[in-house]
Amino acid sequence: MRSLVTLLCATVLVVACSKERATPRIEISAEELLLSGDASGEASFTVRAESPWNLTCTGEGFTVRPTSGAAGETSVTVTPTAPNNEKNRRQLGAITLHYDNDRQQFEIDIYQRPATATRTVLLYMPGENLLRFYRQNIDGICRAVSADVPGDGRMLICWQPQNEGKATLEEICYDTGTRSSRIVTLKEYETFSAKSPADVATMLSDVEIWAPAGRYGLIIGCHGKAWVPRTAGNLSMNALCPNREEDLWIPAPGALPTRSFGDSGNELEIPELAEVLEAQSIRFDYLIFDACFMANIETLYDLRHAVDYVVASPCEIMAAGFPYERITPHLFSDETTRAALESVCREFWEFYEYDWDTISGNEQSGCISLAVMSEIDALVPLMRDIKQAPQQSFDLNTLQSYEGFNNHLFFDLEQYVKESCADQGMIDAFNAQLEKAFPPACRLYTAQFYSEFNHRLNPVSYYSGVTVSEPSKNSKAPDNIQTAWYQATH
Repeated sequence: MRSLVTLLCATVLVVACSKERATPRIEISAEELLLSGDASGEASFTVRAESPWNLTCTGEGFTVRPTSGAAGETSVTVTPTAPNNEKNRRQLGAITLHYDNDRQQFEIDIYQRPATATRTVLLYMPGENLLRFYRQNIDGICRAVSADVPGDGRMLICWQPQNEGKATLEEICYDTGTRSSRIVTLKEYETFSAKSPADVATMLSDVEIWAPAGRYGLIIGCHGKAWVPRTAGNLSMNALCPNREEDLWIPAPGALPTRSFGDSGNELEIPELAEVLEAQSIRFDYLIFDACFMANIETLYDLRHAVDYVVASPCEIMAAGFPYERITPHLFSDETTRAALESVCREFWEFYEYDWDTISGNEQSGCISLAVMSEIDALVPLMRDIKQAPQQSFDLNTLQSYEGFNNHLFFDLEQYVKESCADQGMIDAFNAQLEKAFPPACRLYTAQFYSEFNHRLNPVSYYSGVTVSEPSKNSKAPDNIQTAWYQATH
């Protein structure tokens, strides 16, 4: 009797397995699809089937094509028919796939982002000399983008991959159909000059047109030379000899590239950048400078009304730039803007402190700080009082400098005040305000910084996160008298 039962069970099992093998297989590349909020885009998913199939839709606000397919691989495109003017993303409906004579069904939920993003971040990377590193930066963002990043935000890039006379505005987004990031071209600029305030203003205005949002963030990744005017030459070519003219500036032989290697003559003056930003109908909450020397008081004073926060380095940034794979999630997190930027500073420092050698040609060199722009103005009367107070002599060579020049141009602001002012009460008042403007928790630095101008690591013995050029004896120093900061404090 036991043998008969075993045989019957085995027979039933064989029949069941045969039926299971007979059921055609069907694979779908997505379980849900996220459509653009402005109804200008489309999303797709792939169906791989062993037999003809069809689909049905529930809900409204989207179209699907095709609605059936044969055996093999088929791409199905879903397009929104109207913008989502609600505050949050919404579910439009669902798509159900099945074979004609099979009860097995596969359902895909259809969602739509809000037409107004929670936040739009623009990474602007002008010039051609850093294109190899720009591509690495873009790859880093692509690796960071997921179903949750940027979420209902949008990540845009503008760069010049063809030449300095053109530019491309693109979006890096997550494709739920392929479960990977993709880059979508939004606009091609057939004529574009990074040194033209009008061209840059138009590009920034297009950010609002193509990716309207509740809040905006800006990253500028390129060369940087702080307040030094365009007419004074390119700071990426500095004379190493203090006894010769410094108009022809060159890096040390064999030096590693840093972000100050930009495209000479193809740049905006800092006051021009400030004017362009302030003239926009949108306001960028923050500006992250992925560029050298921009944590400089003369520079930041010009930008104090243009943005709320600035993340920058007082010295050179290695050509690899920021670790975008690490910082991008923070830019679209639920943190407050200040908390997110504090996290960005921490990620930057931790990368160059611990993981700098994961990139070829890099150095353990990462100094960064956060500027609270609403606190900059309050430094002016304090600095003016210090300049009018009794001064004490000091050795300029003892000040912390932040480049590899023989005639230094950038010195630590806090240390300069400490060494030059003879009134301790004034020093204390200035430092108290400086801590509001440059929070100590975000003054992060490696023990050394690399400079292409002397091709070596230079020690950091004093660090406030912000520089000043007033005490410099560099041949470019006379131009400093024309800066708004100098004029306001003297």
